Amino acid sequence: MFVLNPRLAADKFDGEYIIANLDTGLYYSVQGAAVALLDALPFHDQNTVFRCFSEALPQHAAAIQSELTPIFQQLLDEDIIHHVEGAGVDVNNQISAPVSYETPRFNRYADMQDLLMLDPIHDVDEEGWTVQQDASK
Repeated sequence: MFVLNPRLAADKFDGEYIIANLDTGLYYSVQGAAVALLDALPFHDQNTVFRCFSEALPQHAAAIQSELTPIFQQLLDEDIIHHVEGAGVDVNNQISAPVSYETPRFNRYADMQDLLMLDPIHDVDEEGWTVQQDASK
């Protein structure tokens, strides 16, 4: 099972995930069938999700496998999702397969990296309190 990295700020707007990594200042846009992939991963492994999507949209089965596999890998490489060892798959949770196929897109942006890194909100402890930087460093 995979979960969204808890260090990220993520929200879905008009069918698109916007994800900000406040540690690196990078942000991401996830669109199309990749949104349904992110929605399903906390409950099912990627092979189950791909199979369910392919069964729901058999005319797009080849595209689902070929287009979602590299996006899944990018989500891992960018540390957006983490594999959780020993977590069981929730067989009671139904996968919401897309009703139509939209080409999945994953975009990585660094154009606001300096601005996001200046935001002091990223320097917080586990309870959300601002961490003061040591001025002697």
